[in-house]
Amino acid sequence: MVYILLPPVIFLLGLILCSKKTGKVGKAVYCGLFTAATTAVAAFRYNVGTDYPAYKGIFERLIDLELGEFPKDRLEKGYTVSLNIMANSVGDFRIYFALSALLFSAAAAVWIYRNSTSPVISCTAFLMYGMLFYSMNFLRQYTAATVVLYAYEYIKKKDFLRFLAMVLFASCFHWSALIMIPMYFLLQIRIQPIVLTIYFMIAALLLVYSWNVINFVLDSFEKTGIMTANIRTLLTGREINYGIYTFYFIGYLILFVLMFIFRKKAFEARNENIIYFSSMFFLILVEFWGLKHAIVSRFGLFFVMPAILGLLPETVHAACAFTDEHFKQKKIMHAIVYLVFIAASAYFYIEFMIYGGNGCFPYQTWLPLR
Repeated sequence: MVYILLPPVIFLLGLILCSKKTGKVGKAVYCGLFTAATTAVAAFRYNVGTDYPAYKGIFERLIDLELGEFPKDRLEKGYTVSLNIMANSVGDFRIYFALSALLFSAAAAVWIYRNSTSPVISCTAFLMYGMLFYSMNFLRQYTAATVVLYAYEYIKKKDFLRFLAMVLFASCFHWSALIMIPMYFLLQIRIQPIVLTIYFMIAALLLVYSWNVINFVLDSFEKTGIMTANIRTLLTGREINYGIYTFYFIGYLILFVLMFIFRKKAFEARNENIIYFSSMFFLILVEFWGLKHAIVSRFGLFFVMPAILGLLPETVHAACAFTDEHFKQKKIMHAIVYLVFIAASAYFYIEFMIYGGNGCFPYQTWLPLR
């Protein structure tokens, strides 16, 4: 019931608070309520999410960890040091999860307030496209993804050095953030039908010959002697031997198609939408490879927030503008546009609940309920 009620409540609150009459004050209040609601859901959970027991164990292990033991720890040092400070400060793993939830929710809300042309769409999409559930699981990688979300500002400004600094900082919490260094250049390429065709041909070839590529990379690292525990886990771990649920790819693909149809109007509205659309494409790409190797899907965390939170509102507005040009019944057509996008997100959200949402279903709390 918590998960069923959350999206419509957030959506309806947005319709009330984010009108033209309420202005920036209403938008700020709405983003604040969004932060409070999503933080509460994540903070009061107990044993919710596939990684919950693991991060609970890490938290407890880091209490009273001596300085000399940090270099031996396999986790990224930025995460280890910050968690050690928190563990010794608060002592209770529930406070750790609550503070993590507050950090993630507030960061998303502030970004939406600053960058989204429609906070109600972005906040609702944050829930329905699984970003809340990702934040309940991949705490290290989600921390890195949150830093990268803000690093996108420097792609817009074409400031590579500051972008690089942000990515390197993000990699202190999860090494996979390093993939964003070449993405600085790739995300600025405007996705057109020809570019899209070339990308998909390369992607298909890599998927077909993926084991050859994996073995080649593994051998190369072994020969050079720079193999790390993280790289070995990526190339030989359990998640590389099976694929993700197909609804991830299908759900994001439906959204990508809708964005592709209305991309021209979105590009005309704001130049940064070119970057967000490229981010949406690479989200599709990693989910496509994830159908065979689930571990690759994890890289999607670095693309999902800017792509959906930034571009989805623009796509909805572009679709409404298109109907204004071709139909006289504007209000009816706008309602149909919203229904189409709600249906697309509902498909993803329902599938997420059916398959357990990375262990987030059913919802459990540590509060003493009777």
